[in-house]
Amino acid sequence: MLSFIAHAGYATTVVDFTNDLSSLLVGLVTLTALSAGMIAFEAIRYHFAQKAEIPTETAPATIEYRQAA
Repeated sequence: MLSFIAHAGYATTVVDFTNDLSSLLVGLVTLTALSAGMIAFEAIRYHFAQKAEIPTETAPATIEYRQAA
């Protein structure tokens, strides 16, 4: 059976997860850095793709209504 010991005051518990969670922390930091790097790469690629597009011809400032009809 379980036995419980009653003490007056506050119960304090200290659990040291430092060694157990260090690999998880490294994985999370790596995943975050990888995601940020991919977002930055795609943003730079999109920026240069916009500059590389050849602008289409715009309509002339004066419109010839006889030619349009």
